[in-house]
Amino acid sequence: MLEEVIKAIDKLKDYNTNNIIFEDLSLFSLKDLQFIEKNTHLKVINGFKVLILFLPAVLKRMYEGLEEDLKQMEVLIIGDEENLTKEIIESLYKIVGFITIAGDYDDVIDDMSSYILEKTGLSIFYSKKINKILTNYPIIINLKDNYDLNVDKLRKSVIIFDFSIEKGIKKQLVSKNSIFCIDNFMFKADHLNIMGNRFINSPIPSHVYEQFNFNSLNFQEFVGLSIGDKIYSIDSFIDYGIRKKRKF
Repeated sequence: MLEEVIKAIDKLKDYNTNNIIFEDLSLFSLKDLQFIEKNTHLKVINGFKVLILFLPAVLKRMYEGLEEDLKQMEVLIIGDEENLTKEIIESLYKIVGFITIAGDYDDVIDDMSSYILEKTGLSIFYSKKINKILTNYPIIINLKDNYDLNVDKLRKSVIIFDFSIEKGIKKQLVSKNSIFCIDNFMFKADHLNIMGNRFINSPIPSHVYEQFNFNSLNFQEFVGLSIGDKIYSIDSFIDYGIRKKRKF
């Protein structure tokens, strides 16, 4: 399939083509997208820049709405891409209290820990057996494809961001109606000239926004959270996704 995709891209692109956007990134894995980039010499827009930039602002708004101190919260980051994980940590370290990482970091964890300590002053905790302590984490950010999480160990009021390409944890949680998984951020697009394209609907996901309208943090263009096949405002997610579960 990847070879056919690459052949099709080669037929369509010209000398002015630098980037490519796929409507549904979850059809691929991160390694698939890296393979496509290598063989087409184009940049696949994945939305990570937007997600990383907006994540601190989204979390701040959530915890303001919950009237809880975000600085006391511990965040679990699951991944295997060293640079991407570093970027997430650097975006969050000023607003959260503690950060744990899990995933495939055995070969780089010492260098990562030293880098993060020097850059942020934060000591990160690395766990290889995260399923045993999942109840410790009110916030989980997943960056890793095909990660097998013991969803039965999660807090009922956990806030999960599945920013992986394949959305493995989101798929695991389909049968868990009590736990909501945020899989993307959605943005306004009505003012963009791309809205004449019948294949693009408004609001648009992070990777489309990154290509066509992303310059800096502009929360006025943020619409809401993609959860399953629905879009929630931050306030509605707090009321429906968190507060009601805590009452029970």
